[in-house]
Amino acid sequence: MRKESVKIAKAFLSKREAKAARTHTDGKAMFLHGNKIAWHNEDGTISATLAGWGTVTTRDRLNTLIRLMGKGAMFGQKNHVQYFGSDEICSDDVVTL
Repeated sequence: MRKESVKIAKAFLSKREAKAARTHTDGKAMFLHGNKIAWHNEDGTISATLAGWGTVTTRDRLNTLIRLMGKGAMFGQKNHVQYFGSDEICSDDVVTL
C-alpha cells in the first residue's frame, strides 16, 4: 500500500475530500488521473472499476481501498488478464465491493 493510496482511500471511506499527486476524492468518488475508479452507491455499497486501465497503480489504489474496508477479493493480473478475486474481468467492468 502506497502512502498516497492510503490517504485517498481513508478520505473516500470517510466521505471527505482529499488530493494527492495523481489521485483525489471528492468524498463521493475516487479518481486516478481523472478517471473515476470507485464510488459510493445510494444503497451504501461501493462500486469499483479499473476504468479501462489494468495498471499496477490502478490496482494498488483499489486494493488499498479493499484492504481498509476489510474485504477479501482483490484486483490482480496474470498473463496480462485482469482478475477480481478468482474471476476474470475486463478492465472496464464494474464490481461491487
